[in-house]
Formats: sequence, C-alpha cells, structure tokens
Amino acid sequence: GRGSAGPLPQRERFVRAAAAAILGRMSAEVVIRESVELPLPLEEAFDFFLTPEAYRLFTGWGPIPGLREVVWERGSNVEVGSIGTVHNTDGSTHRERVDAIDRPRFYAVEIDRFSSAFRFLAEGTRETWELEATAGGARVDRTFTFRLRSRLLSPLGHVLGRAFAKAVRVNHANMRAHLAARGAEPAAPSARA
Repeated sequence: GRGSAGPLPQRERFVRAAAAAILGRMSAEVVIRESVELPLPLEEAFDFFLTPEAYRLFTGWGPIPGLREVVWERGSNVEVGSIGTVHNTDGSTHRERVDAIDRPRFYAVEIDRFSSAFRFLAEGTRETWELEATAGGARVDRTFTFRLRSRLLSPLGHVLGRAFAKAVRVNHANMRAHLAARGAEPAAPSARA
C-alpha cells in the first residue's frame, strides 16, 4: 500500500502553503474610507463636525448603534489629549481621546474601551478627518482604521466594516439633510481652495 512517506508530505506542504496564503491575505486592520461634501465653508464644516448635533446625526445602521452623547471627562473635543465617553443608542459606551487637531484641515481621535461585544473583535480604532475647500463648500474625507485583536478575525471584521461604512454613509446623508433643513446654501468658493 501507500507508505507514510508517500503523499502525506506533499499534502502537508499543500496545507501549509494554503494556510500561509489565506493568513497572508488577512490583515489585523480593517480600513473604512468615506467622504462627504458639506455646503459650508471649510472652517464652518470643521466646527460643525464637532457639535453635539453632528454627533447625534450618527444614527447607526444594522448592528452599528447610533451615538447619543459624548461626556468629556477631561478637556473638550477641541483640545489634544482630551478624553470623553461616548454613550451609544444601544446603551453601550466607548472612549474617545483627541489625538491631533489642525483646524480646519485635520482631526484625529483614538477610540477604545468598547463596552459592547465589539471589544472582542477590535482593540481600538483611529478616526481621522481630512478637510479640503471645494467650489460647493468643504469635502470631508473620513478614515476609520479598526485594529483587530487577531488576523483570524479579519473575515468578521470586514463584514462588520461594510456595515460600519453604510452607517457612515447614512451619517453623511443625515448631515446633508440637517444642513439643508436649516437652510445651509452651497458655500462661496474659498480663497484657499
């Protein structure tokens, strides 16, 4: 019959190569990028993103909860190093720490200490905004980088990442509708555009 020295080493090499190929494609990060153009001058768009009303316009989607409020324990959302607890519409919380501000062009927060089941998937998230003046107002490019606890969680991370991207698109639509309802007209072109 077949000896143990026959096909087994070939099969073992195949299994190892397949596992390496699969794991090599898996990342310990999931990156979501979404953009919105707001009909506000650059500085006003930056400031609007930091208002309590703008936070509440993140209503969530599917398994992603909305934001109810942010309670700043140290500082405020316009001071680097400030720390706040975000209370979500499903009762869960997470922490935000302001990491960088270059008003009106850049903002970054580190997000961690998730109280929901999400804590088993991700150890933290970095959210950045990059703003640029446009003919119609300001474009805001948002990037969310979720740091997964393991590369093995990558498939689930990507599924939830798609749901999160949809929640961000809903947030952007809510912002545009809110600004339209309050009468925001397309901004005059900025001299810095």
